[in-house]
Amino acid sequence: MGRVTRWTTPLVWLLLAAALGALAFSLANWRTTARINGSIEDRTIAALRPLPADARARYAAAWDLERAQRFDEAVPLLTDAQAADDPALAANAWLALGNVYFETAIKESRGALQDTPGNGPAELDLARDAYRAALRIDPLLHGARYNLELLERLAPVHADAGWRRNTDPVTIQSDRHNGWTTIRESDKRGLP
Repeated sequence: MGRVTRWTTPLVWLLLAAALGALAFSLANWRTTARINGSIEDRTIAALRPLPADARARYAAAWDLERAQRFDEAVPLLTDAQAADDPALAANAWLALGNVYFETAIKESRGALQDTPGNGPAELDLARDAYRAALRIDPLLHGARYNLELLERLAPVHADAGWRRNTDPVTIQSDRHNGWTTIRESDKRGLP
């Protein structure tokens, strides 16, 4: 009976020390998470330095920067968020990146002369590619589909041609008619 007691006491102390170490580690993680969540709620996550490597925190910071119209700072954070393991987060990061490029293109086109020939700002192509990437990840992402169709209607290159969807739900092909979009009824189109 004495031998069992000799080994049990150090084993109990070792398990207690491991439990206290795990508790300290969990409390440190909880404190960091509470600080990030507080920054997200206060809309000051973009000012949080150093910014955590977590894709969700980077997406939240980029979203906050996008709302503040600080697009140059939001683009690298959205690019980091696109590499997330969560497909919904990656698709939303592509959608937000497309929105950033679309808004930048609209601002650039307002500053340019209306009769300038050309394809329009390069950001329109970047926005189009970002929306298509979001739709490849999540074909039911209504915001990306709606914004892609809106971009195709407003793009200066395509102002003379009508557009319709082909068998690929992401690619839009030219159609000859009066300039309006031919849209088949689908639950995948536009906002709900």
